[in-house]
Amino acid sequence: MKSIITAIAMTALFSSFAYADSGLADRINEARSYPNKTVETVDRQELRLKHQKLHKQMKEAGIADSSES
Repeated sequence: MKSIITAIAMTALFSSFAYADSGLADRINEARSYPNKTVETVDRQELRLKHQKLHKQMKEAGIADSSES
């Protein structure tokens, strides 16, 4: 009886690995390939220009900047 309960428990425990839609293989492949991925970075000058443009638009729209107080 104990062996049947153990077998059922083991089947329930490992059943998530049995079907393809679980995504386990995808997660394993992602983890293996992660170090080879590159991260896209933004140039500091480009970011600065975007912020200046955004602040200008905010000023034109009448939105007060809390740092100017």
